[in-house]
Amino acid sequence: MILAGSAAAIPIGDTLTVIQRPLLNIPAILLEGDTLHIKCDADPATSGWTARLVHDLIEVPLDDCGSVYNPATLWWTVSVCVPEVPLYELYDLVVTAAGGIEDTTRNAVRVIPGFKPDYYFVHISDTHLPTHTYHDPGSPEADTTEMIDLREVIRDINIINPEFVLITGDFINEGELEDYLERRYYTRAQRILAEFEVPVYLVAGNHDIGGWWSTPPPAGTSRRDWWRFFGWKRLDVPPAGAPWYTQNYSFDYGPVHFVGLESYDNYDSFRYGIYGAESFTSGQMQWLRDDLAIAASSMARVLFYHYDFSWEINLRNLGVDMALYGHIHRDDGSITNRPYNLATDNCCDGGRYYRMVRVSDGVLTPRPTISAGSSGQKVLVKYDPANDGTNYTVTARITNYQSERFEHSQLRFLMPNRCDDPEVEVTGGTLLQIDDSGPIAKLYVGVDIDAFTTDQIVSVTMDSTCTGGGGPSIPEVVWLGRSSPNPFNPATMLRFGLHKPGRVRLDIFDIDGRRVNRLVDDHLPAGEHRARWTGHDDNARQAAPGVYFVKLTAGGTVLTRKIILVR
Repeated sequence: MILAGSAAAIPIGDTLTVIQRPLLNIPAILLEGDTLHIKCDADPATSGWTARLVHDLIEVPLDDCGSVYNPATLWWTVSVCVPEVPLYELYDLVVTAAGGIEDTTRNAVRVIPGFKPDYYFVHISDTHLPTHTYHDPGSPEADTTEMIDLREVIRDINIINPEFVLITGDFINEGELEDYLERRYYTRAQRILAEFEVPVYLVAGNHDIGGWWSTPPPAGTSRRDWWRFFGWKRLDVPPAGAPWYTQNYSFDYGPVHFVGLESYDNYDSFRYGIYGAESFTSGQMQWLRDDLAIAASSMARVLFYHYDFSWEINLRNLGVDMALYGHIHRDDGSITNRPYNLATDNCCDGGRYYRMVRVSDGVLTPRPTISAGSSGQKVLVKYDPANDGTNYTVTARITNYQSERFEHSQLRFLMPNRCDDPEVEVTGGTLLQIDDSGPIAKLYVGVDIDAFTTDQIVSVTMDSTCTGGGGPSIPEVVWLGRSSPNPFNPATMLRFGLHKPGRVRLDIFDIDGRRVNRLVDDHLPAGEHRARWTGHDDNARQAAPGVYFVKLTAGGTVLTRKIILVR
């Protein structure tokens, strides 16, 4: 029976089919030139694997680097090479294979120009979506209060632009209420996760997979729903090559190693002989020790999980520098004493808490927990006129009532895309890149937001004198466009066009006339071309900030433009 006014009208979300990793909740952060190893669940005879990245109107085909099926793990590893991308962003991953196989996972791959030596990430816990009230079969509608709380935190995060977010469980309040009365708890939680504009790593907590005797669905429903939406169905009957019944994973950001562990309280006594009363299992702990041994050369190691219910984790014995957890709905642990063992207060119930952790050359510095505010007014950006893609000049007025400086913040300005190579003037920020793939250009502007600021201004103006966007497919002459962004850090896109096929050299020279980097030396067809300079010389060393010149040589034509590398 479906109750009138319930969430019955919500269609089911994106359950896992082929792609098992990377996922929306376990993404990959990669550099251009890296190899992406995609884990896929498909028949051992599957052939013809292809993969591509998609962001709005941008599609990036990924070169096949070899695919292999492992009968011990029951998964394919589809290896693809990441080429240069037109935009550093979060991409959807699309995988196809022979026989009509096609699967997409949202926000699964983040391509970056390089790992930052100095950055911050964010820890969130206990969102209890969509409501922290418990199941009432007579309620006509499902409360969504906790989705409002999380969205206020997401609003902050999408401005302050951490490298990634760690969410340590109790993401969903009752993990059994997906199909029951079509409450769609997992569906709605999954969709709000896609609203983050940075990579998000999620691990399960007791509310996600613990199960409740008082809720009608049978024992194990919550775990099976986690496997349906966040991975992996092979945990039901683990294969010999992956003998763990729990979801655990790790990733690296530069020299720091991060490990996510499933954590639970087995309320419905599901498979008690395997899971016992509470986490962690002996298999998990062995997996953890093995994983940390592989990462022994990392400069720092970070664990994140919902809660150590059985007091099994000894950070010093494991050689771990930091553990981040939740569950207790309050802050706990010292932010000055190593190894850091820190609980972060809950996001739900109007708390809207999150913790920043700063990293500098592999050294971790946790910060005090902060809140997005009961009215969501702690980090604000107001645009004038509207930032809707119709105006050529837009000013952002930033208010930050937090005690933290957010030096890696990023704003996205939307403007008409009517010029092939527009002049852009930015004050109060740094133009990082432009997405000009559609009718509205998206300008990414880096901003260093001061702590306790109430009137920080960033203004962007785009040249509106031209009217023809896109340009001719075959230009009438050789041309060298303006680089974008300029000034730039860490990379700039160079555009040039050829009126006929021919030999082309594209070089970077310093102010003394010495060649720094040769970007192109090839025979190219007629048409428009692009090349990216990442600020490195021919020996892959970082160039010093300053003025440089782009020199295009094509046939008898030589063109130059000035660019500025900033720090």
